[in-house]
Amino acid sequence: MASYLKAYAAAFDLPVRLNTRVTALSRTAEGFEIRAGGGVSRAREVVVATGPFHAPFTPPAAQQLGDSVTQLHSAAYRNPEALPPGPVLVVGGGNSGFQIAEELAATRQVDLSIATKLPRLPQRLAGKDLFWWLTRLGALRVTVGSRLGCRMSSRDFVIGSSRRRLRSAGVRFRPAVARADGRTVRFTDGSSLDAGIVIWATGYRPDYSWIGIPRVARDGQVIHQRGVTEVPGLYFLGLSWQHTRGSALLGFVHEDAAYLAGRITSHARTAEATARPAAQRPA
Repeated sequence: MASYLKAYAAAFDLPVRLNTRVTALSRTAEGFEIRAGGGVSRAREVVVATGPFHAPFTPPAAQQLGDSVTQLHSAAYRNPEALPPGPVLVVGGGNSGFQIAEELAATRQVDLSIATKLPRLPQRLAGKDLFWWLTRLGALRVTVGSRLGCRMSSRDFVIGSSRRRLRSAGVRFRPAVARADGRTVRFTDGSSLDAGIVIWATGYRPDYSWIGIPRVARDGQVIHQRGVTEVPGLYFLGLSWQHTRGSALLGFVHEDAAYLAGRITSHARTAEATARPAAQRPA
C-alpha cells in the first residue's frame, strides 16, 4: 500500500508535503486558507481526509490511577517488549482490545475489561477472508439512510478474536471499569484488581477544533451530505458511514472519492464561469 501511494504521487506529480501538520483551516473571499508547518497555502476547494479517529479517548478512571501505574492508550501501543514486565489490564472490548490482549497473553497475565459485548465475526469463513464475503454480499455498500444501514451503523463488531481463544490463552475477563484509586481498579460488579500496567483500548473522539469555519461540525460530528458540506468548496472523505459501511475502510473509500471528485469538478466549473466577464459566459 505504501509503495502504491508513493507511485501514485509520483505518476501525477502531486506536491505531497510530509511531516507537515495542518493547524488551521479558514475561509477567505477566494476560497480557503490552510496553515501548516509554519506556512500558508490557499485553495478554492479543500477535502478534509483525516478520518474520524483523531484524539485518543481515556475514561475518567485513568486520571484516578497513581503515578506508579504505567498507562498508555492503544494508539501508543507497539509490542509486548515495549512494556515493563508484569501483568496487564487491557480496557476495551473492540478489535484493538481483543488483539492486544491476545498478543500480550503469550508472555504475561492479562485481564480484559469489556463494557459492551459486541457481536463477533470470524476472520475467515469457508476458506475465504471475511471481507471477501462482505464485498460479494453487498454488505459494505449498504447506505446509511437505508433501514439495514440504520441498524448496522448503530453498533460495531469484533473480527477474528474470540472469547474462547482468549480464555484458552489465560486471559481473564472483567466487566466495565467503574473507578480507580491509586493502583486499584474497581469494576462494575464490585470486584477489583491491583494494576501495574493499563492499556486503554477505548477508542477515539473526533477533533475539528482546527477548522475555523461555522456550520462545519456540531457536537463533534461533521454536518454533510455524502461528504459535501454546507460550505461551498469544502468536503470530507473517510468518515464512518459517510455514505456506506465501507466509507471509512481503505479498500472501499474510492467510491466516495470518485463521487467527491465529480462534485469538485462541477463546483470548479461553476466558479470559473461565474468569474468570467458577462460577455464571455455561455448563453
